[in-house]
Amino acid sequence: MTGTNAFAKASFIMQKIINILSILSFLLISSSLVGTFIGYRWLTSPKFEKYLKNKIIGNIDNVLPDAIKGGMPEFTTPPIAKPKVSIPL
Repeated sequence: MTGTNAFAKASFIMQKIINILSILSFLLISSSLVGTFIGYRWLTSPKFEKYLKNKIIGNIDNVLPDAIKGGMPEFTTPPIAKPKVSIPL
């Protein structure tokens, strides 16, 4: 009888461990799904789009004046006339 009681007790303990692991797994999957949903909603929201545009425009405004100063020539020459090409038939 003691072997049967030990097996029943071990089985009961294993069942508790399995139940706890399944609850933890459920909580992990649920939190991942909720986090993904919230992240998707934030990334597709107009508020995030406005935030991102302001961030990009702000960075461009800081860099653009220096880039224009170094890249613009002091003077330009008149345009060169395009040569006339005729195709013989």
